[in-house]
Amino acid sequence: MKVVLQKDLFIRSEEVFSNAAKQHNIEFLITNVLDELAMLKFHQQGANCFVIGAENYSRSFYESIKSGSAVIRYGVGYNSVPIDICKVRNIAVGYTPGTLTDSVAEHTFAMLLAMNRNIPQLNALMKNNHWQGITGLELKGKTIAVLGFGQIGKAVARIAKFGFGMKVNAFDVMPSIDSDLVDYYSNDFDSVVKNADIITIHMAVMPSTKGFINNERIEKCKDGVQFINISRGDLVDEKALFEALQKKKISAAALDVFVNEPYTPTPEADFRTLSNVVLTPHCGSNTKEASNKMAKMVVENILAYYNDGKMTLIPEFD
Repeated sequence: MKVVLQKDLFIRSEEVFSNAAKQHNIEFLITNVLDELAMLKFHQQGANCFVIGAENYSRSFYESIKSGSAVIRYGVGYNSVPIDICKVRNIAVGYTPGTLTDSVAEHTFAMLLAMNRNIPQLNALMKNNHWQGITGLELKGKTIAVLGFGQIGKAVARIAKFGFGMKVNAFDVMPSIDSDLVDYYSNDFDSVVKNADIITIHMAVMPSTKGFINNERIEKCKDGVQFINISRGDLVDEKALFEALQKKKISAAALDVFVNEPYTPTPEADFRTLSNVVLTPHCGSNTKEASNKMAKMVVENILAYYNDGKMTLIPEFD
């Protein structure tokens, strides 16, 4: 069984992939991220299964893959995969749902604490021999609006409510929900965010949610709200967010994901220039535990593909 695998993913889960290679006779062919030429060369040599990260491979890459091949996302988001091409060309698209919920939820709070306790600034001061405190904010009693109440949204709500004593507002397309995790729930965005001190988004990217956080919705939020995006960059109009941060309509933001990754800012929106923004490089799920869970499910999908079993396919293929 020949499988093309991104080098960074192999490094993250080397033990799992190495054991799978020995136990199941899988030959992993390692390529650099976005090295489409190398991947297609291995494809011509009989590797019909590709394991990829969240990066955007070109449409021509998918158009070059033979019918009946498989693409497996090491992760849960698959908005970078052109579903239209894969369906037409009969390319199965697998993924690893439920493997990174806790890690992403915890990273949400790592970012939230970094913002509210000024951890990046204090760390920089200490390393430059400055003994200088900066007044922060407590989370207890604050209202957090969780946009998207799936597995990750619920995990964030649980930490917020029972870990920090926060009030939880939740937004989702479902008209109502019975949950002890929320103080207020609605499918009406305006009512969910109007009194929120913090907004965190955990939604899937689809045509209806692309650019969901835009000028109009930002204006519905109260002045000085904080914003967190650990989900997908395409959910946010980055120019609108940047301008809101400049004007302090949004007092601070923590961003782990971006429209262009690796992050390449546009002239009108360079978050690196703002002192009220905390940035991390799409690493919310990058823990040893989550990585191993994802790798194990990737291996299960590989074996299912090569043995005519049932892969864990994205919903569009079920």
